[in-house]
Amino acid sequence: MAKSLALWLALVRARGPAVPTDLPPPPEGQGALVWLRPGPGAGPAGLALLAAKLRRARPDLRLMVTADPALDPGQMEGVDFPPGTLLLPAPPERTGPVAAFLDRYRPALMVFTGTALPVATLAALHDRSTPVVYADAVMTMDHWRRWRWHSSLAAALLDRCAVILVQDADSARRLRRLAGYALPIEVTGAIESALDPLPANEAEREALALLLRARPVWFAAGTTAEDEEAILAAHARASQYAHRMLLILAPADPARGPEIAAAAAARDWQVALRSRDEEPEPEVQVFVADAEGETGLWYRLAPVSFMAGTFGAGTPAARSPLEPAALGSAILHGPAHGAHSALYARLAAAGAARQVAAEEALAEALVDLIAADRAALLAHAAWSVSSGGAGAAEDVLHAVLARLPAPAGADLKGAA
Repeated sequence: MAKSLALWLALVRARGPAVPTDLPPPPEGQGALVWLRPGPGAGPAGLALLAAKLRRARPDLRLMVTADPALDPGQMEGVDFPPGTLLLPAPPERTGPVAAFLDRYRPALMVFTGTALPVATLAALHDRSTPVVYADAVMTMDHWRRWRWHSSLAAALLDRCAVILVQDADSARRLRRLAGYALPIEVTGAIESALDPLPANEAEREALALLLRARPVWFAAGTTAEDEEAILAAHARASQYAHRMLLILAPADPARGPEIAAAAAARDWQVALRSRDEEPEPEVQVFVADAEGETGLWYRLAPVSFMAGTFGAGTPAARSPLEPAALGSAILHGPAHGAHSALYARLAAAGAARQVAAEEALAEALVDLIAADRAALLAHAAWSVSSGGAGAAEDVLHAVLARLPAPAGADLKGAA
C-alpha cells in the first residue's frame, strides 16, 4: 500500500498523548472481540441488527459498541444490543487516546458506519493488521463535493478498509470517482431497512384479536408525558366519528403505566391496565400496555400506529418506524423525526407513511385510515420499504464472519 502524504499530515494534526481514563474491562469471554462503531449520518439500529445476527451465528463472539461524540445522544435510546455487549464512548480521534483504547480492548475487527472517516482509528487499526468493514456506506453529492478537495486523504483512508459495503449504486460510483476504481466496494442496500420483526406470543395475539374483532383500533408506540395529552385529545376527537374506537397506549417507560391510566380515567375514559392483567373489554376506550417486550404484539393488532415523540414535544422519537412497517401497521407520525429522519424520508418517498402536524390532524388521519382498505394500502407500501433491503444485514454478516478468526477449538479441516 502506497504511503500518503495527506494521511501523514492528518495524523500529525491528530497527534495527542493518551489521556488517562477509567476504561471498563473488556467483555468477558475468550472469543474474538468485534467493535461496532456507528458514526454521524447513520443511526445505530442497523448495527444492533448486525450484532444480533453475529451473536446467533457465533455465540463465542464478544461485542463492543462505541458512540461517536458527533452522534445525538438520543440516537442510542431504544436501541437494543445483545446481552453482554459493552457500550461506551468512542475514543477521541487523537493518536494517543486511540492507541490506548486499542491496547485496552484489542478488537479482532471493526465495523463502522456513517459519513465520517475516522483518521486516527483507521490508521491505527491498519498498522495493527486489524481488518475494518465499512458498512452501510452512503456518499451523497454534497458529501462528494466536500470530500473531493481532500481526495488523496479519502483514498488513503478508504484503502485501509478490507471491504466497503454501500447502500446504493450512486454511492459506489461517487466513492470510486473520489478514491479510485480499485476500491473493494459492494452494493448491499441499507442495513436499517432490514430490521427483524419484533416478536409476539401468537396465542396471545389470537385471543386478543378475537376480543377486539370489529373494533377500530390504533396504537401509540413509545409515548412520553410530553405527547400523551395530544394523543388522548386526538383519540377523543376521532372517537366522535369512529364509535367504539380503542387506543392502545404503550409508554416508553412502562413504570408510568398506573400514572397514565389514572390520568385517562380522570378524563372519564374507561381504562384498562395491562400490568394489572386487565383486558381491553368492549367498554374499554384506552388500554395502557405497560408490560415489557410486547410492542410487536400491539403492532400486529392495530391497523394504524402513531410513532410517539414525533410532535417534537421535548423527547426525540426513539422507536424506528420500520417496526410497524414490518408488521403490517400503517404509520402516522409528526414532523420531528429525531434519529430516524432518513427512514421517514424513505417512507415518505414511497407513500408509505402519513405525517400529521398536531392533534387535530392526527384525529382526522385516524378517522380516514381506520377504514381497513386505506390503512392496508399504506401498510403495504411501508412493508415494501421495510423488506426491500432484507439481504443487506446478511451481506454485512458474511463480510464480517469471513474476516474473523475461527472460534477456539473449531475443526478447520471440514472448512477447507
